[in-house]
Amino acid sequence: MAGRLLILILCCCVLGGGESLAAQTVLTSKLPYWRVGVRDNSLSRACSLNQFGPQHPGNLLARFVGGKGGAVLDVAKGSGVNLRDPQHLARPTEDYFFRNVGTTSCEVLVGGRKTGSKPPGR
Repeated sequence: MAGRLLILILCCCVLGGGESLAAQTVLTSKLPYWRVGVRDNSLSRACSLNQFGPQHPGNLLARFVGGKGGAVLDVAKGSGVNLRDPQHLARPTEDYFFRNVGTTSCEVLVGGRKTGSKPPGR
């Protein structure tokens, strides 16, 4: 009896004890998702290896609702807002948009970077 009660308490703590973060849409666009920024191969590779990405996936979102290129992307700021960046790859002036977070096909699109340019040090 005591064992069942302990299991019930643990289940309640696991299922209901964590903080719940509501998703916030920070951008809605009818443009295709790939128009949000330049794809960065190095950051995409780091994201695929779980070394760069949103701190709280699903918390800050960009929604692309057009007929072509529809997607929901996770968002993080180079200043550190919602960003997990243990290797310090981010630049403060850039915004990061993540597609397929948590998979080996993660893709990072960078807003605030001129097409074809790479930040220093990469």
